Amino acid sequence: MLQDFQKFARENGLFQKGDRILLAVSAGVDSVVMANLFWEAGIVIGIAHCNFQLRGADSEADATFVEKLANELEAPFYLTRFETTRTASEQGVSIQMAARQLRYEWLEQQRIAGNYDAIATAHHLDDSIETLLFNFAKGCGLHGMHGVPMRQGKVIRPMLFAHKEAIRGYAEAGTIVSREDQSNTEYKYARNHIRHHVIPALETINPSFRETAVGNIRRLQEAEHLMDWAVAHLKTELTETDSAGRL
Repeated sequence: MLQDFQKFARENGLFQKGDRILLAVSAGVDSVVMANLFWEAGIVIGIAHCNFQLRGADSEADATFVEKLANELEAPFYLTRFETTRTASEQGVSIQMAARQLRYEWLEQQRIAGNYDAIATAHHLDDSIETLLFNFAKGCGLHGMHGVPMRQGKVIRPMLFAHKEAIRGYAEAGTIVSREDQSNTEYKYARNHIRHHVIPALETINPSFRETAVGNIRRLQEAEHLMDWAVAHLKTELTETDSAGRL
């Protein structure tokens, strides 16, 4: 997996030797494997953990686990605690939306303060498929159909080359220890419905659904890039002045 990780990063210009990368690590297998891959690749890293204080003692145990991991990898450790439920109530948004906003704002602050080149999150191919289906169900245009983007500003997602099953297999083979977030099995979250019910149902129709979905995501990304180029090109043509200086 290390070679695939490095190849994916190199081919997509996500990071290179000499870069300093701030890793968002939750304690789950995806981000713990990501941290180990960065360490094995010899990249300078910092490890950041957000405690959203939504699961009581489990949230505190996650923070302790990630701090221990940072010490093992000899990486600087950054920790914050959010009053996520209160923030969601005050802003009139879902807990998931509040957590996402709090997380990325804080990570960017730490990136700037620590002079890191980028922030890495551990989204993988299955996350991208779930995002595609979630956006499709909610209603969206082409821009919502590309799954999880590989790069957004200073945020990079270097695990988008791998499926969850492969990440778990790598962790088991390398005896990499992680913690399981029990909320991932709770059906009150829409994404969990997609993960545990929708995708398995689609796999009864097409056993290769995950691979098919990944291919569709790539084609939709290409179509989106082409559309963006065409719109920008047309906009340039429409705003160019003629020889008389008229618009």
